[in-house]
Amino acid sequence: RGRGVEEEAMLRRAAAQRPLLLIARRAVFSSDAGSSDAGSAAILRGSSTAAVHADALEDHGGGRMATAHDVSPPLSLSTTFTCPEPGSDGHVYSRISNPTRERCETLLGAIEGTPSSPARAVLYASGLAATFGALSRLLPSRVAISGGYHGTHQVLEQLQRISGGASCNPIPLPTPEDAAAVLREGDVVWLETPRNPDCHVADVAAYADAARELGGVWVVVDSTFAPPPLQRALTLGADIVMHSTTKYLAGHSDAIGGALCVRDAALASELRADRSAVGSTPGALEVWLLMRSLRTLHLRVERQSATAAELAHWLDRAVRREAGHPLAGLVHSVAHPSLPSDPSHGVARRQMSGGYGGCFALELASEQAARSLPAALRLFRDATSLGGVESLIEWRRKYDDAISPRLLRVSVGLEEAAHLQEDLQRAILQVSAAAG
Repeated sequence: RGRGVEEEAMLRRAAAQRPLLLIARRAVFSSDAGSSDAGSAAILRGSSTAAVHADALEDHGGGRMATAHDVSPPLSLSTTFTCPEPGSDGHVYSRISNPTRERCETLLGAIEGTPSSPARAVLYASGLAATFGALSRLLPSRVAISGGYHGTHQVLEQLQRISGGASCNPIPLPTPEDAAAVLREGDVVWLETPRNPDCHVADVAAYADAARELGGVWVVVDSTFAPPPLQRALTLGADIVMHSTTKYLAGHSDAIGGALCVRDAALASELRADRSAVGSTPGALEVWLLMRSLRTLHLRVERQSATAAELAHWLDRAVRREAGHPLAGLVHSVAHPSLPSDPSHGVARRQMSGGYGGCFALELASEQAARSLPAALRLFRDATSLGGVESLIEWRRKYDDAISPRLLRVSVGLEEAAHLQEDLQRAILQVSAAAG
């Protein structure tokens, strides 16, 4: 069953990428005199090739990102720059602009965009700084939101306090069908999809359609759990996509950061001006580490997504008490969009063209077993965060009182699926026996 899930995911990814790759091949290898590096960069948007070459193609002639033909771009640590000539477009001060950050934003924009729909990326010091940047720019009186990351709600509380209660008041997220009766002009719909930690998938296109019909309603998608190539919320109609780059985009548990991706160039400029004014600019080292990691993003998240689906399907067989399963009766539930039994599986099949994500939620039969499991594992580290090359697991109740005490959030890394399965089986048997 696991092999079938992985093969299905591979076929879906290949089918989704084929039009991009065929167009890109014609553009890059064309001998037409009219072809250009800028044209090649545009046609490659969204592909793994863009993740490797987009920044170099964008600035091939030398300019603001020029670095004397370095194959691996150097890290620019300078905080200030020699004053540019009047009328020229040079860097002045790193809080405003920096060669490393500009190159990385070009790269991430190319990854988030598609050949027909360019994206602009704006980097921040953290995911919460990016969340603050989006909400403080839009400054809605109300934000329609459903659960999700507790940090987002903390940002809402800060903006309510700063505004004296006039802005960013949370309201329950309506269904797309009920949006017209609940939402009004100026509202923000905040969709965290897949949602932390239960991996529920919201229908971005349906909410975007509802917002468009109402007019004046913004749709912001926190796509941290499903970066490109798994999900492209801008192409589904979202106005802004937020990423905690700390997670999958940086992917090595060594660089905190955040990003906002938008289609509109004017909005991107406004966000950069706001970022400079409040000082939420990321450090150069973190940006350079993010840029390094983006080169392998497609390879990493596709592998993590396929392994997570394989493990989720194996654990789901234990939930259904399949005859002969070693964990039958010991696993209460598994939540992952790849499972046909998952309530949001149908939406995920339409929306997550590159895979279902590298995280899943696991509930054991008892709280005692769930609390004990992280320490009993050998290949999964007992740590918060997610999206890194190493597998992590955490008893989520430790950080959020609203979460079931039996729930564990699992972030799958790049280890072999068979080894992770063996580790989970041994540890679940051990903690379940101890819990009685």
